[in-house]
Amino acid sequence: MKIAFLPLDERPVTRDAFLTLAAIAGAETVTPPREQLGSLKRPADVEAMWAWLEGPGADSELVIASAELPVYGGLVPSRVGREPLDRCLALAARWAEVRRAAPRRRVYLSASNLRLPNSADATEEPDYWVEYGPQIFALSFHEDRYEATGDPASRERAAAAAAAVPAGVLADARWRRERNLAVLLRLVDLAGAEVFDGLLIGQDDAAEYGWTRRDLRAVAAAVEARGAASRAWVTYGTDELTARLLARAVVSGRRDHPAVQVMYSAPAHRGVIPRYEGQALDLTVTSHIVTAGCRRVEASPDLALFVHNSPGDQLEAPEQQPYPPAELDGFWAALAGVAASGVPCALADVRYSNGADRTLVARLLAAPRASGVSAYGGWNTMSNALGMALAQVLVSTRPAGGGTGAAASERANREFTVLRLLDDWGYQANVRQRLAREVLPHYPGAGSSDIGPAYGACAEAARRWLQETCVPPVAASFGVPIEVGPVGFPWNRLFHVALDLRVGAPAS
Repeated sequence: MKIAFLPLDERPVTRDAFLTLAAIAGAETVTPPREQLGSLKRPADVEAMWAWLEGPGADSELVIASAELPVYGGLVPSRVGREPLDRCLALAARWAEVRRAAPRRRVYLSASNLRLPNSADATEEPDYWVEYGPQIFALSFHEDRYEATGDPASRERAAAAAAAVPAGVLADARWRRERNLAVLLRLVDLAGAEVFDGLLIGQDDAAEYGWTRRDLRAVAAAVEARGAASRAWVTYGTDELTARLLARAVVSGRRDHPAVQVMYSAPAHRGVIPRYEGQALDLTVTSHIVTAGCRRVEASPDLALFVHNSPGDQLEAPEQQPYPPAELDGFWAALAGVAASGVPCALADVRYSNGADRTLVARLLAAPRASGVSAYGGWNTMSNALGMALAQVLVSTRPAGGGTGAAASERANREFTVLRLLDDWGYQANVRQRLAREVLPHYPGAGSSDIGPAYGACAEAARRWLQETCVPPVAASFGVPIEVGPVGFPWNRLFHVALDLRVGAPAS
């Protein structure tokens, strides 16, 4: 299988992770060079992306693409750019030309409903978010909550928030949402016309109420109205959407519908709404399973999805405190039993957002081969971690007999698991906070959102601390030598990291 891939942007989690997962699946992938993908608020040349699809990407059997790249120039440009609506709609409509040029080629597209973060941070938002972001969030939340509940307190809070935002700023924020929604609805129209084999529309940085939920309801209604429910789906997540589409393509190619059993570390709390999401955890878990082409079962699974969820409201990883490892005994016994039976296991480590659970990972690495899990994810939002882990276990699980390339696939999968552990646990849950405490204060003008003059010092400290403190338990668990190469920071932020790892072969 040859895949033409247009990523969301140039970050390792959106580009390199997909390429590795495709290699695990045994696919050949072509994709534009990283330098053509723009960076942060600097958009890619959208015409160059369409030209690439018509050139190097033209002879592929499968296209997997993020809608934001050839319409806006990338994810962040979709939030901050000023392109007029008619141009965006015309660019979205060009997918029909892609379909006409190669009717037998499968086309899978991801798209994201515009996020609405509750922060005074304009790193990935229009500049006015620094001053008015929290007020816009409050207006969005309480306007929608009042419509849903009729609570007069929300009506009052929405009015107060609206009064605190200049009319021009508010008009711009609403215009951006309307433009994004119009593009999503155009894509749904195309799905209804069978231009896409799959259209996965996700959502990040949302809440239980808000304009994000209102727009998702509009998209879901359009999917039903266009008769597109068999090929267009509304879900949560964004950065991992193309990985989930890859998994669906692999499953579809095998003409299989794997049975997935879900087990929680805190089953009584599976109805909690995680941070940055707008619905209960268990609903999102089912959505991820179904949109990956699988079915959820209660027994006799082909795959097991272990979800390490929070026993209460989800906290940020830097806020975590140690707790008795014995609290995980039941969860661990279930994981060990399923892994020993030969059923492939994925572990979604989502007790915290934006980083792994240190207590869980210590126990995970105390046993050989990370306690036998076939896939691991613990980064960013719950949907990001869950979707990537599920995609990994699906693409790495081969039919009986293995087939050609099984050994190379197994090696690539082991290296990807090592990378996720050293990124999600080693860096995100440990080193990132240490850099903020011990390195940034020595460089005036440096901050977590723009490390500026501290870049070199942060890169060297991160490499050294990962090698000295995080690599040893991972290397011991997998029985492989691991060397951390140069560390990079996409978008010059501590939040994003690029790790260059050299993972050797297991000792004989």
